[in-house]
Amino acid sequence: MNTALIVLIVVAVVVVIAALALNPVIRKANDRAIAVCWETLGRDTIAVIEPRAVGFATEPEEAGGLRGQGCLAVNHEALLFVTTAGQRTFRIPREAIIDVDTAGDPRSRQRAMITVTYADPDHGTVTASWRVPDVPDWLRELGYDWGPEGPPPADDDDDDG
Repeated sequence: MNTALIVLIVVAVVVVIAALALNPVIRKANDRAIAVCWETLGRDTIAVIEPRAVGFATEPEEAGGLRGQGCLAVNHEALLFVTTAGQRTFRIPREAIIDVDTAGDPRSRQRAMITVTYADPDHGTVTASWRVPDVPDWLRELGYDWGPEGPPPADDDDDDG
C-alpha cells in the first residue's frame, strides 16, 4: 500500500513539473497563432478574436477543418482558425457563410459551441464548429438570426488585446 502511494505521489509531482515546464512553450505557441491571425486578417480589421477556441473540424472531414486548440478570428473578409500546435490555418470566406448556430443558449456568455455552415466549391455544404466563450459576440458578428427579440446588448468589456 505504501509503495503504491509513493508511486502515485511521484507521478503527480512529475505531471505538475511537466505542466509548469510546458506552460511557457504553450503560451508562446498561442501567441504565434494570435500573430498569424493578426497578420492574415489585419489586426485593425478583426471584429472578434478568441485566442483559446477549440476546433472540432468540419463535416465532411475532407473539407479540411482543423481540430484542437487555436485562435479563431473574424473580420469582414473571412473567418480564420489557426491551431496553437503547428500554426496550421483554416479559412472560410465570409461570403461563403450560409448559416450560423449554437448548441447552447445564444444569449449566454458561457462557453459553448458555434457551428458555421458554408458553401464550399469542392465539398458542397460544409459545417465547421468551434467552442468559444462569449457566444453572443460571435453570433452577432456572423449574422445569427435572433428572431423578433433581436440580439442581446453588446458586452462593453473589451479584453481582446
